[in-house]
Amino acid sequence: MALTTVKKPLFTKNNVNYDLQYDPVTGAANIISTDGSTNTLVYKDGDWTSASSLVLNSAEQQQYHQQAVLAIQSAYTASGGSTKGYVLPQWANQNYSNNQPGQKSSQPQQNQPSTTTSNSGGGIGQLFAFLADPKSSYEKLAVNGGRFGVGNEKELFGGGMVYPNDLMSSQQDYFAISQFTYKPSKGDDIFGGNDAVKRILLNGLQPGSNLQSPIGTVFLPMPNSVADSNNISWGEDAMGNLAAAATANTMANLGPQAMTAAFGSLLGQGGTALQIANLVKLASSGAIGDEMATLLGGDITSKLLKLQGFGVEAESILARGAGIVPNSNLELLFNSPTLRKFSFNYRLSPRSDTEAKTVRRIIRFFKQGMAAKKVKGKSGQSSFFLGTPNVFKLEYKSGRTGIDGVNKFKTCALTSFNCNYTPDGFWSAYDKGQPVSTVFQMSFDELEPIYDTDYQADNIFEGRDDLSSVSNNAVGY
Repeated sequence: MALTTVKKPLFTKNNVNYDLQYDPVTGAANIISTDGSTNTLVYKDGDWTSASSLVLNSAEQQQYHQQAVLAIQSAYTASGGSTKGYVLPQWANQNYSNNQPGQKSSQPQQNQPSTTTSNSGGGIGQLFAFLADPKSSYEKLAVNGGRFGVGNEKELFGGGMVYPNDLMSSQQDYFAISQFTYKPSKGDDIFGGNDAVKRILLNGLQPGSNLQSPIGTVFLPMPNSVADSNNISWGEDAMGNLAAAATANTMANLGPQAMTAAFGSLLGQGGTALQIANLVKLASSGAIGDEMATLLGGDITSKLLKLQGFGVEAESILARGAGIVPNSNLELLFNSPTLRKFSFNYRLSPRSDTEAKTVRRIIRFFKQGMAAKKVKGKSGQSSFFLGTPNVFKLEYKSGRTGIDGVNKFKTCALTSFNCNYTPDGFWSAYDKGQPVSTVFQMSFDELEPIYDTDYQADNIFEGRDDLSSVSNNAVGY
């Protein structure tokens, strides 16, 4: 048998009909356009070969693919199915977990479609497929997998936007802000299976670059305020003498019994026994002098009072009774790095129609880039998940090179963009309502802290194309 039309039309797009063809002997299936004069192949064996020319978005491709699957299953059953040795393509099999456009097997499936309804077995089958291979399931919905975003970003913002128009020809220093689609930096470790578990246990969680595909770049004059602030979080920490002695004693006696008691304490069992054991060890070690006995006495008295319903702390007993308090050994200790924030203000006053168009593109560049992404579809259409907005790479530049005398940036998220179209307090515009001046303020947050290893000339980890080398003569990050 040859390919025969089994659904005419399968769907209609832009006043053109598209027919589904299927050969049950080989399992081949096509969708062709039929405009009355010529036939064009647009879909072959589960894959949209010319989807871009049809202007089909992701949702439409999925919809028509599923219509094709159902029509092929019906034709396969009507023709006699497996009893006659006919072939049902694996990508059209109801039990095939990767039943998505372009997700097909090279070998056809020759089993009859399952009689289980999609409302019961289908959903359970998808759940089992997810549990068996979660990485593939997540990758289908990953924000960098192509299912999110409106898709017009490169068309609108590609090639660069320069303000003022003569900025690049004036040989002055400038500020370049490039936009990229977001890539999760730890996806390979989180969904990497057993190999990733070993890597994490041996080397820790390895961050990668957050930069995926370039969208475009805005070139602006150097901002009026060029500043940075590097901060590290330190915090107060206190440890009493009794706690310090108990800690030292516990560390020196980490045998099987102590470990068992410690785990029991974590489970909410054996906590009292562990405290008693520590007190006994302290007493037997000869470490109990007058001062420690006073400290222990206040602590034991406080616990006995609490058993009677009186919330009296040991420190209060010592302060009221003897006028003394335990030395807390207060000290400032390192807690964690912090993330830097940057704010920039610009006033754009176009001097020509060309420059006005550039100003409008620049404003949209930032507004659209910082917006959360939805699965490709129509405005107002629902989206089960939201995708991470695009991210930005900021650079102070002189000619084609960076400027050593000011700070560098790591990849940033645009967290705030405020526009004022009447900065002078009243409406003033050119023809067609173009504001004479527009003032905007933008705030960026770096996605990753600054570490000492970032201050190196060429020692950058493989795959970290988002990082810049720092020469010995540069201020660095």
